[in-house]
Amino acid sequence: MLQAGSTFRSDRAVPLDNGLITERIRGEFREMPGLVLTVEQACRLWCLDEPTCITVLAQLVDAGFLCQKGDRAYGRSSDLMIRPRMAKATLEAVDRSRRVAAD
Repeated sequence: MLQAGSTFRSDRAVPLDNGLITERIRGEFREMPGLVLTVEQACRLWCLDEPTCITVLAQLVDAGFLCQKGDRAYGRSSDLMIRPRMAKATLEAVDRSRRVAAD
């Protein structure tokens, strides 16, 4: 787990192949459906430098887990593909002239 205040510098080799950072980011997107972040927001949230963050996000896009919106923000592919649809309601005309007499 990433600790608050921990940073990853681009001049150090970050072991992305071990999947710790990638799995942490996957977990955050799974825990918060609808989460959409820019690179800057993601860097702050996970205390990552920009090149590392971009690399991990790109890996998740390549894997099909994330996608990038037109405004360059990242979101979970399954969340962004679902488009809300308006509910249909049908109205039936009620003929009030045909009331049943109460006994």
